[in-house]
Amino acid sequence: MKSLLSILMLWTLSTALAYAEIPQASISVTPLNTDHWPAQYRLTLTVPKDHHAYLDTGDENIYIPVTIDPNSKLAASGLALSKLEKPSGVHDDLVKANVLRDNGDFNLEIAETGKKSTNLKSTDLEITYQLCNELTNVCFRPQNTSVNLVLPATAIAAATPTQSVAQTDESESLSFMDRLLLLFQNNKDNMIIMFGLMLIAGLLSVATPCVYPMLPITSMFIVGRANGEASKEKQHALAYLVGMVITYMALGLMAGMTGGAFNTFMQSAFVNLGFAVFFAFFAIALLGFYELSFMQNEVHEMDQKTSSVKGVTGTLLMGCVAGLVISPCVGPIVFALLLQVADNIAAKADALALTGQTLSFWDKLTISSQGSVMMSGFGLGVGLPFFIISVVKFKKLPKAGYWMNKIKYAFGFMILYFAYTYLQKGMGVLGVDPSTTQSLAIGLVAIWIAVVHCHVLSLMPQDAQPNQKMQHYVGAISLIIGGWLVVAGLGHLPIMNTAQAESYVQNGAMAENSGSKTAPVALTVQKEAGISWYRSYDAAIKAAKETGKPIFIDFYASWCANCTEFKKESANNAELNQALREKAIAVKLVDKEPDFEKFRADKEHRQLKIGLPYFAIITPDGKLTWSGTDYKATQKMVAELNRLS
Repeated sequence: MKSLLSILMLWTLSTALAYAEIPQASISVTPLNTDHWPAQYRLTLTVPKDHHAYLDTGDENIYIPVTIDPNSKLAASGLALSKLEKPSGVHDDLVKANVLRDNGDFNLEIAETGKKSTNLKSTDLEITYQLCNELTNVCFRPQNTSVNLVLPATAIAAATPTQSVAQTDESESLSFMDRLLLLFQNNKDNMIIMFGLMLIAGLLSVATPCVYPMLPITSMFIVGRANGEASKEKQHALAYLVGMVITYMALGLMAGMTGGAFNTFMQSAFVNLGFAVFFAFFAIALLGFYELSFMQNEVHEMDQKTSSVKGVTGTLLMGCVAGLVISPCVGPIVFALLLQVADNIAAKADALALTGQTLSFWDKLTISSQGSVMMSGFGLGVGLPFFIISVVKFKKLPKAGYWMNKIKYAFGFMILYFAYTYLQKGMGVLGVDPSTTQSLAIGLVAIWIAVVHCHVLSLMPQDAQPNQKMQHYVGAISLIIGGWLVVAGLGHLPIMNTAQAESYVQNGAMAENSGSKTAPVALTVQKEAGISWYRSYDAAIKAAKETGKPIFIDFYASWCANCTEFKKESANNAELNQALREKAIAVKLVDKEPDFEKFRADKEHRQLKIGLPYFAIITPDGKLTWSGTDYKATQKMVAELNRLS
């Protein structure tokens, strides 16, 4: 048993370190003076090897420099950045800007403004920076992070009670589950934090009505298998715990191994929408509207067979099956977490594949084992209470009650949030604006409240009480508002037939040629340096099929400095300019626009999830023939366009 546990722990620790992530700068804080105001600190920013961060916007004002407190959130706490000394860095002649390599110190002072009051003992200082790879010329998306600064003990003068309440940190109003969910979203790449969050989720799931009553009964059964030998009671309890962890580790590994396939079919809008419905179905079950059971008869029969096996081995097998037995409440939670694990592992595999190497089975297994690490945390959280109660003889446990339902409902709302994220993904692939998606979601919730909670579709009895009448009235208002939001949202969906789309393209081109000031919004072509850049991929495909020319796509973002450099290159490089004008259908897709997001969801263009610039050459029938990230590789671009012409 000890050797099994040792192997389990070593494998968990080794696989926790084996994952790829987007390069990030590390930031450390050294307090220089926190005894009195103004407080003084030194921030040391360390840049990864072969990368640089910008210290200014450059000679042409196009770069995103390291920025302290970019959103001026210190002012909301009555604080101000009174002094800031940046490292000198070095001037890079290629990018024409001051850049930071290796590491640099930012010395800063924070002072009171006197305009607002608070009793904060510490505050979070936001920092924005952007990294660029000097070997590949890829600039990564701007990253936001924060560091915690301890404030002087003689904090800003205490406020009146009213002011103090007004200045309370917003995070204090968040519930525990909200904070847990926020941590989950913000720390997907931190294996240690993810393991801890999964552990907490497992512990909380034990407090649901389906699991908590099983604690004393199961612990008595585990102890009973030791036949009264005190020395063996701990062995059986540990075996039960290890068995439960093994089950969830296996589930996590399977989720990780299917991550690649999962990522492929998740490109479909309808698959994402299907998962949104699926998650909503699970969430509604946890909210108490109906009960789910997953093959309970088969699992119960399996449990009976394993319990007949004697010794520690039988207890280990019982623990393995126990993860399935408790599924009515925990099943929806486990399924939601497994989908999140699969999505997360797929993204990390894509990031590693960006190096150009073909991932072997063992590479995929190593990355997928992170799914085991994550889910082992959940299994440990579920099994730990059973182990503790079996080993420690509690005379009395907290009584079961409504508090357990509150925890189950909290999980229900968390999974409902997952449903909303998949709804957003699906709508995003369809090109729907996020505000439209939000309106649809709010409308559906309002209709649900009206129909299910307020019973607005049921006839109100003649002797109805005033509160029943009020409930019916609120339901009617909710139904009207919800219906209006849903209808308005559906009206904004990009469901347009081909004839309409062609009409828009033709009208846009006519308006451009005639110089009309009333050109429609759907104008699909804009000219820069003589190059006609299509802004719609569908229109570009149509033009490519008519002319037989290949499609050249420039993926652009305002935060990408080298994207701007390529814009200049396409104007000044005569050979490239001619090739884009005469031998290609040029397309410029901008970050966050629907066509850009469709390509970003495509596994073939996984670089878009990492950074820009990125260029692709595609045949009229949609086959990718070349892609690259080096904006200076103009000869390769021209050669490929000449080959396909």
